[in-house]
Amino acid sequence: MAFFPEGQGRVKLLMLYIIKRFRTPISREQLYTAMAEVDDATFFEASEILAELEKEMYLIAVPARDQHLLYLTERGEELLSTFEMELPRSVRDEMAGYADEHREGIRRSNNIFCDALPRPDGSWQVELALLENGSTLFEIDLHMPDARTANRARENWLRGADSIYLEILTRLSSENGAE
Repeated sequence: MAFFPEGQGRVKLLMLYIIKRFRTPISREQLYTAMAEVDDATFFEASEILAELEKEMYLIAVPARDQHLLYLTERGEELLSTFEMELPRSVRDEMAGYADEHREGIRRSNNIFCDALPRPDGSWQVELALLENGSTLFEIDLHMPDARTANRARENWLRGADSIYLEILTRLSSENGAE
């Protein structure tokens, strides 16, 4: 007869498993959302258990702009590889499906940053950044004449940051950059 963990042990395994299945760092809020969708752990229970996992060094939270991204540590990987088969197959499949369905959206939301702030003269300052593994890969600070233009810049960045970055990089590194 199989043993399936219950209570906090089960929630710890689920958290480690979902972080592993995303194959990209996720924020605390994204983990709480995933847990709420696929498990019945309350926010308070999940946040308490997450703090324990960090304290016990099963995962670390690395600052990245305006949030912290969660990474499994080697110790967390070892614990998970030892006990993940104790989670029922149906639970593992549900978690894997959730991670597969949401991976790209989470990756984009954690790697593409934009902010717009009004300036005293009526113009807007727009900060756009592309992150990789929590570190800034590319950043540009723009001054736009009005809110409409600033919002357009933000929307275009959110839709196409990767291609915009590649275009700028290509032009800046080519022999004929302006052409």
